[in-house]
Amino acid sequence: MTGADSPADSPAGRPSLPPLLTGGRRVLFGSLVGAGLAQAALAGVTAVSMPRLLQAVPADRWFWLGVLLLAALCMGGIRVIEWVVAEKLSQDYVHEIRGGLLAAALEGGHGPSLGTTIARATNDLAAVRNWVAWGIAPLAGAVPLVAGVLAVLALLHPALAVAVAVPLVLLAVVFALLARSAYTRARSVRRARGRLAAHVGDTVAAGTGIRAAGGLSRELARLTRRSAAVRASAVRRAHVAGYLRGTAVGAATVATLGVVVAGAWTGLEHALVATTITVVGVLATPIHDLGRVVEYRQSYLAARRILAPALALPPPYGGRTQRPVRPEEGPAHAGVHVHDLWVDGTCVPGLVAAPGARVVLRGAREGWVDAVVGLLAGSGEGGGARARGWIRVSGQDLGVLEPAQRRRYVGFAARGVPVERGTIARAVRYRRPDARSPVEPELAAVGLAERVAGLPDGERTVLRRGGEPLSMPERARLHLARARYERPPLLVLDHVEDQLGAGGAALLRDLLADYPGVVVLATEVPDELVGDHDVWDLTPVDSDRNRVAAAGFGPGPAGR
Repeated sequence: MTGADSPADSPAGRPSLPPLLTGGRRVLFGSLVGAGLAQAALAGVTAVSMPRLLQAVPADRWFWLGVLLLAALCMGGIRVIEWVVAEKLSQDYVHEIRGGLLAAALEGGHGPSLGTTIARATNDLAAVRNWVAWGIAPLAGAVPLVAGVLAVLALLHPALAVAVAVPLVLLAVVFALLARSAYTRARSVRRARGRLAAHVGDTVAAGTGIRAAGGLSRELARLTRRSAAVRASAVRRAHVAGYLRGTAVGAATVATLGVVVAGAWTGLEHALVATTITVVGVLATPIHDLGRVVEYRQSYLAARRILAPALALPPPYGGRTQRPVRPEEGPAHAGVHVHDLWVDGTCVPGLVAAPGARVVLRGAREGWVDAVVGLLAGSGEGGGARARGWIRVSGQDLGVLEPAQRRRYVGFAARGVPVERGTIARAVRYRRPDARSPVEPELAAVGLAERVAGLPDGERTVLRRGGEPLSMPERARLHLARARYERPPLLVLDHVEDQLGAGGAALLRDLLADYPGVVVLATEVPDELVGDHDVWDLTPVDSDRNRVAAAGFGPGPAGR
């Protein structure tokens, strides 16, 4: 089995990368095998034509010379096509892995640092690309080519086939002996690069504090040491790579010398020896390519150890079977129900809230409020704690909805959340890209109308680097506008008032005064944001797993 992951590479239970030979990639791989067979056939044409040229009368020499030139041109054309097809195969495969890697980083909510994510999306994927384009693809063409050339040589004389086969066998032995060292050093380089990327990401993110504390020279010195470690490990890997590639070049040269020696010892005609040398010359480039195969293979294996577990994340929303929602099932403000709620393995009260309820979360332990907020919002964030439970909004079970459907029912705004790259209008409509309602009223409601109108491109201004050119309070207000857009039946606010700037609490109080849906808040100042409200206390429930906090039903006990 040829592919990025074979059964031998991926035993049961070990995370693996997606299969390589699926869909259109099977056709591309078949094209590479066909290219190798075609080159073997052209080698056969050369073997037949060369003696004819050497023995032909002057009138026939031009014909056989033309045949040889045509075979050489066809060989070059096949190599061009082979290179393009190999690149298509590798890029298509890397495109699939990149999509899964980014999806896992976004869905997980507990991903690695920014620098590590960037390293995975560049260095590790580059290793996968190199293995497919310069490892699997050359093998797919080289194996039928070498087999075909050896068959042609065996037909010419068995000694010639043996003279070429022996260096190739020795080459395979050397590759097997150096494979372990290549893998170890590839892992060393990858670890050093990953540490450097993570350090660079963290340092750049903390640049303001570093400059204020006068630590610029110290941080540069630390980065220099990390960079030196990468340089040293890369040089150590180059030693093994040099042996691999040098051995391949030597094998091709020894194969040519072996043909000459075999021809001399067996007394073969000079024309036959010249023909054999020409045919063996066809193998020179594929043999040189094989010198890189082991290096790329071991680098790929080192990258796979990082990429495969990163892709093997549980599906979002508890992994329950998803079912589509009919388009006519639009949000209706029919309340929120949370039951069978667990945080870090501890059962806590659920929630039954009527439309218009204002609910303030209170956690018995650190991180529990963040975990429940992450569960309600679908953000996956939990400050280290993990929550699970069943959530119904307007009669819809959020756990079985796809993200594109779930966003119709929940709006979310929190402090410290960067804005994705795109226009301001896109940012407001991000939850509901299908909606056509204008964004101007939402911007005006959060106090951004004049600010956006003053920008050169207005609401078409492209936000970059987390929300520039907007300030931090303006970005928080933009998130608030997004959360309220199209009035979802559940609005979840996580300390967003902390970043709204001057007058932010009063602004938020006005916005929530007549909001028709359920509002769940994580805040330290509930009295400044809402009037009458109910408390959703996450105190552990020992005996009554059905206990819930009731909200929005008028006077009465908070729990039942």
